[in-house]
This record gives sequence, C-alpha cells and structure tokens, in this order.
Amino acid sequence: MITGTLADERALKSEIKRKLLIERLELEDVTEEEIADDMILFEEGLGLDSVEAFEVMVGLEELYGVTLKDVPAKEVRHHLETVNAIAALIRAKRAGTEV
Repeated sequence: MITGTLADERALKSEIKRKLLIERLELEDVTEEEIADDMILFEEGLGLDSVEAFEVMVGLEELYGVTLKDVPAKEVRHHLETVNAIAALIRAKRAGTEV
C-alpha cells in the first residue's frame, strides 16, 4: 500500500512537470529531470512570471479540475511555488480538504 502511494505521488509530480509545466508553458529548453520537486518555480528558480502563473492555474483546472477561486489571493503563489506545493494542492482538492 505504501509503495502504491509513493508511486502515485511520483507519477503525479512527473505529470505536473511534464504536462502542466513543460508542455503547457512550452518550456522547450527544460527537461523533467531539471525540475526538482522543491525548486522554486518563479523568479530565481525556474524563472516563471505572472502570465505563466495564470497559465498554470488554467492548466490546473483543465487537467485536474482544481481551481484556486476559493483561495485568498495572497496565498495563491504559495500553492504554486514548487512542484511539491502543486501536488499537495491537487491532493487536498481531490480529498475535499481545505488548502
């Protein structure tokens, strides 16, 4: 059971990197392996900007059915800060818990 959970977590993070970040944002010079789970995605990290953050939010809704409309604006960036944070957001929304 734990192995399945760990495998599911790895698969989710891989999918976030591949589909939500690399493909959706057309990051042609970035590979999945270059994006660490705890890498900051904005500014000094991966270097994403506010337009790309908006595109990630649209992608979250399209790919995972996750919206941030009930999240206070000052907290949105925290939920998009790293792949780990995005995965936690998706898990929480799927479980129906508050983020």
